[in-house]
Amino acid sequence: MACFLVPMALGIGTTGLRNKIPAKYHINWLNMLLWGGTAGLALEHIAHQEIVPYFPFLTAMGSASETMVMLQEMATIGVAMTVACAMIWLAMLAISSWMGVRSKAGQPAQ
Repeated sequence: MACFLVPMALGIGTTGLRNKIPAKYHINWLNMLLWGGTAGLALEHIAHQEIVPYFPFLTAMGSASETMVMLQEMATIGVAMTVACAMIWLAMLAISSWMGVRSKAGQPAQ
């Protein structure tokens, strides 16, 4: 219902701070993963009519029990998507670092 808000929140933060993060961390890779995850989750919720184009926009905002279900989904699916994006980004950083070290090792000394 609103699980896309979790990766979106981190995406907003990393996008806003991208100029302050060193280039070696390739923060744009993380941003692309987060915004892609956000878009995927939001499209899925639109397809299931859990997001509507009129107030209150999220259909789970009607009652307290629906709000609890929404918060539980954010805590499970939203956090899982955010962690998955971060783990993929960390793997990408490790692989790119390993490949950089490996390619430099094969070059003759100058």
